[in-house]
Amino acid sequence: MATEWLSSKEAARRLGVSAATLYAYVSRGLLRSEGTNGQRERRYRADDVAQLKRRRDVGRKAESIAANALDFGTPVLESSLTLIESGRLFYRGHEATRLARNSSLEQVAQLLWECDDRPFAARNLPPLSATLRSAWQAASALPPVDACLVLLPAAARWDHPSWVEDRAAMLDTGARILRLLAAAVTGQPLSDRPVHEQVATAWNVPVEHAPLIRAALVLSADHEFNASAFAARVVASTGANLYASTIAGLVAINGPRHGGLTRRVASLLADLRQAGDIDAEVARRVRERTYIPGFGHQLYPDGDVRAVALFALMREFAAGAPELAFAERVAAAVEQQIDRKPNVDFATVVLERLLGLPADSALAIFLLGRTVGWIAHAIEQAAHGALIRPRARYTGPRPSA
Repeated sequence: MATEWLSSKEAARRLGVSAATLYAYVSRGLLRSEGTNGQRERRYRADDVAQLKRRRDVGRKAESIAANALDFGTPVLESSLTLIESGRLFYRGHEATRLARNSSLEQVAQLLWECDDRPFAARNLPPLSATLRSAWQAASALPPVDACLVLLPAAARWDHPSWVEDRAAMLDTGARILRLLAAAVTGQPLSDRPVHEQVATAWNVPVEHAPLIRAALVLSADHEFNASAFAARVVASTGANLYASTIAGLVAINGPRHGGLTRRVASLLADLRQAGDIDAEVARRVRERTYIPGFGHQLYPDGDVRAVALFALMREFAAGAPELAFAERVAAAVEQQIDRKPNVDFATVVLERLLGLPADSALAIFLLGRTVGWIAHAIEQAAHGALIRPRARYTGPRPSA
């Protein structure tokens, strides 16, 4: 069956929106569009327009709310941690892009966890039991996420204070978990040094470029109810400790539609580097409807502010670097073809290549930063004291009489 396409004027009329709003829908990935014979005018898939109209017309009846409660963008829980509004990102009222310029991950943790620096005292390290030492050897050759998933249960087994439901004890546990994962990712001994310093030292990043690592960690700290944060909150709502919530977040972040998307971005950049003609290769992928990872975000119609901030810093610290120039050429080619700007996944992979970091470092940075957010969500959910247990809307065969 042939695909029906609509002009921008007709698509906007059916949706009852302006041309600017129509463009925003495309940027958010809600509509697909393509150019027409090299002209600026674009056309839009009629089935996308119809589906979006149905979603916007969903009533506010209880059944409709239940059926749509977990769709992207529909709020399901209250939180005072992170606000994404008008294309900007805030941690407890503080703009994340500003924090990225002058705050460490530990300072952002203090902001999100609502605490002072006591959890990050030098003495507060995970207990190095025999079980953890054995796990450390087993995890040494594993990728970052897998190494963390091996070490967390081993550390939790002997970290008895982690089961205390006192807020101060939970904060101390959160700091121990962050330090454990920093050691797991870098393959270095447990340390009380700031995470960005541990990472920069382990990966031989020059001191003058360490602020780039710090900024990427801060920009990854939280993003309200993304998949991994929601997974962490669900586990926390059962009364499980912070180790369990962090494990849930790690399992979710490894998926190729979440943090694992960085691997697909890295593969894209490698392929484009080999192809040579970036514009031609991107155009070919668009013609063949091949997914181009690392571009567009539903919550940022004008561009992911985290990527904008990280690119700005990379230009400041490494102006004229060939790897950065290459990435900007790729971004320009993709935006020309599909009207989408780079997101944080693309930006962190560019940082990985710019600094010559080990493979999968972009995901490692993302998981270390997001650990702070998972812990914040788990602490907040524990304070709520409610079990997260949605009801199912059954769509299977009805039982026979």
